Amino acid sequence: MRVRVLKQFTAYWNYAVTQFNEGAELDGDQARHFADNAPEGSVKILEADPEPEPVREPESPAEPAQQSEDDGPPVDGTIDALMAWVGDDKDRAVQALEAEQAKDKPRSTVVKRLTSMAEADTEE
Repeated sequence: MRVRVLKQFTAYWNYAVTQFNEGAELDGDQARHFADNAPEGSVKILEADPEPEPVREPESPAEPAQQSEDDGPPVDGTIDALMAWVGDDKDRAVQALEAEQAKDKPRSTVVKRLTSMAEADTEE
C-alpha cells in the first residue's frame, strides 16, 4: 500500500512523535496505518493493498478402495483392518500370516496373533 500526505499532520509512529509533511509518500505498514487513522483528508491512497486470493476448500480425500472378498489380506492397512478381514477363519489367518511375514518389516504383534490363530487350527 502507498499513500501521499495531502495536509501536514503530526502523529505518534515508531515510538516517536513525527511530523508528516505535505507531499510525502508513505508505504507498507505505515501507509496502512495512516490510511485508516490519519485525520480526515490528510492522506490519499495511491496504491491499495491487493485483494487476497480466495481460500479454496480442501478437496475431500477419495474414498479408499473397498476390498472384495477375493482380494488378499490387507497387510498394508491397520492391524484392526487385517484382523477384521481374518475374523475367525483359520485359513485366512494362515494366508494373512504368510503375507505379513513376506513384508520387509513384519509387525511382531500381528505375527504373534496370527500365529496363535493358525496354530490353534493344527492343534485341534
